[in-house]
Amino acid sequence: NFHILVSLVLSAPGYTALISSTGLGGTSTSDNCCGLCRLSVIIGEVAVKEQTSGCTAFSRDRERQVGGCRNEYDHELERTYLVTCAVLMGPKQCVARERFLEKSDEDNLGKVTPRPRLWNRKCTAVGSMCGMVRSTVLERRLLAMVILMCCVGFIFLSTSRDILEPKPWHSDKMWHYPVAFPRCSIDACFNFSRCEHSDEILVYTYNDPEPKQNPTYFELLPSSKWHTNDPQEACLFFYFSDSKANKAAWRKPDPRNLPHWNGGLNHVFVTFADRWAQTNPPPGSIGMASILSTELHDTTYRPGFDIAIPLPRRNVNVITGLSELKPFERKYFLTFKGTRYLSREGKFRSGSEFRGMHDGKDVVVVTTCNHGTNNKLRFWQPWRGAGCAEDQTVFDSYDFMELMNTTFGLAPAGRSPASYRMLEVLSAGAIPVLVADNYVKPFETLIKWQRCLLQFPTSEIHRIVPTLRALSKKEVEMRQRYCQQIFQSVLKDDSTLMQSVMRSLRERFMGMLPNLPLTHDE
Repeated sequence: NFHILVSLVLSAPGYTALISSTGLGGTSTSDNCCGLCRLSVIIGEVAVKEQTSGCTAFSRDRERQVGGCRNEYDHELERTYLVTCAVLMGPKQCVARERFLEKSDEDNLGKVTPRPRLWNRKCTAVGSMCGMVRSTVLERRLLAMVILMCCVGFIFLSTSRDILEPKPWHSDKMWHYPVAFPRCSIDACFNFSRCEHSDEILVYTYNDPEPKQNPTYFELLPSSKWHTNDPQEACLFFYFSDSKANKAAWRKPDPRNLPHWNGGLNHVFVTFADRWAQTNPPPGSIGMASILSTELHDTTYRPGFDIAIPLPRRNVNVITGLSELKPFERKYFLTFKGTRYLSREGKFRSGSEFRGMHDGKDVVVVTTCNHGTNNKLRFWQPWRGAGCAEDQTVFDSYDFMELMNTTFGLAPAGRSPASYRMLEVLSAGAIPVLVADNYVKPFETLIKWQRCLLQFPTSEIHRIVPTLRALSKKEVEMRQRYCQQIFQSVLKDDSTLMQSVMRSLRERFMGMLPNLPLTHDE
């Protein structure tokens, strides 16, 4: 903006061929400051002599002004350049007049000694941008005005961006941020020949699953029949990206440095991260690798290539003795006990629609703000914690295990669409009710989720209770039976979960490899 304004000022008649001919190359403060005064004189002279095609000397009036400028700084100026070029675009060389101020040690009076020299540069209006800025064309008052105009312009552009440039469609949607994975499919980004010489899918692992304090079912892989230490006989190459080092690193490791990378062929990234960027490399850098993740979205999911997996079980011995209870014979109709997020994706749990489902009778929805991120946020922004004390009192009055004696159990999204609550609800023989957007549910090729759970977008929470109460008894019983069936066959424990992962990987081949049939008994 500064350059544009200066260009507009200098584009007026009589101001052409000015910037590159000022010759303000001094390094001292006094030299540059005096340049303001001297330059204003040059503007006046060029305005009068704009038709001049050569170089001329200065008038006495101009010399007096220069002298005044010099006296203003108490003889601190050691030298000044006075360029008398008024040529528009012509000569390659311009005659300049160099003035030196020689000081006398005795009386501290200066003597001006003119010395002509030749300037080996074009006298054009284009000039050097550095020269333009260094010469400081505008006076202090005008310069302050320019700075103010620039600030106002910046504020206007930043505030009007939403008007000038429409927001992307996903800007106000939970979990709809774009993740640009390469456009791959099993037929284009997979080497089947690596998998045709064994009765099992053999997996080579670059590293061990982490973190150890939150065990995952993949920890069973190194000691299983699917693992191999020989990369030459491996069908797949697993990379567990949720390591402490990856999470702490500002720049994630480049997958091309993996020793058997080969463009990502037959490679699989395994991650439980809430967001891809937390522990994984840039999406576009994974080449032909596929993904095993708890955070896959309908808008970026590559069916038949990527596989959604469930979060690991937190409560290994969770809820026993409830699976045999029939619907509507249970103590509660709908329950949830969990964290109330005050920011980011899971903040819909703090909304009145979500918390308002609680009636204290057969629908119990209780939340707590006691969470690491919430506590920090409440310290700096106390207003965000409105209602947290009241919620905590209600939260403490209910027992989690008792609330699992319910027909329906809420499994709302938190930091990611995946929820630990889903496996907990299924283990209790209840029917999960998901509250999530743009979410690919686990093992979609193994489970027909529409026969088991119900799912509501975060914008339709008000529909949950009326919809559940409108379901017929027959449909609820049918859903519960299927939920119990898939829990026992696909999700019930870590060993079953690991088998389900391998089944999903094999089903990507669609039966084309006779050594890996779909009916193979795990």
